[in-house]
Amino acid sequence: MNEGNTIMKLYHAAASPYARKTRVTLREANISELVEEVEVAPWTDPEGYRDITPLGKVPALERDDGHNLFQSSIICEYFASLNPAINLYPNEGEIRWKNLRLIGAGDGIMDASVGVRVENLFHEEPTQSHKFIQRQEVTVTKSLDLLESNTDELEGPVSAGQIAVACALAYRDFRFSEIKWRSDRPKLSQWFGSFCERASMQDTDPE
Repeated sequence: MNEGNTIMKLYHAAASPYARKTRVTLREANISELVEEVEVAPWTDPEGYRDITPLGKVPALERDDGHNLFQSSIICEYFASLNPAINLYPNEGEIRWKNLRLIGAGDGIMDASVGVRVENLFHEEPTQSHKFIQRQEVTVTKSLDLLESNTDELEGPVSAGQIAVACALAYRDFRFSEIKWRSDRPKLSQWFGSFCERASMQDTDPE
């Protein structure tokens, strides 16, 4: 556990899948009492926020020693380290690589989806890069197909990989509800539905 039980601050935006990943991890690691969650709007460049994270993005974790953490994967791993008994990052043999592969797939879906979201927000139709958008959607489709073919890797005790995949799928539903990914991926859809019943997902639902 955190030395001295010092309260840290986790800066997040409710709609961010990266921030949600850290918030779900915080709850699954059972260390919520150590962290105050602070919602920010990073695109508005809040005063002083760049002093907390030079990236100006969410999530960011402010620690009392001044060595703040940014990037969701780093924050998630840090949270998990504060309560290793939960073992969100299994380190035994092949299970380690399966977990990391799930993290890679989940983060990849997030990256592609957020990329399309930003392109749609900041570029109107005539100036949008359709090639860029198409490439990102192929990334999402192929990643979803990979997960559907390997849903056995999503079974077992909760892990960082499961969290990454669940937050990625939830973001697809939140921002791209018109794209129906479930019909061709029944096993992944069933797993996701079950995972969304967890309190950590319910508590962090942006809707």
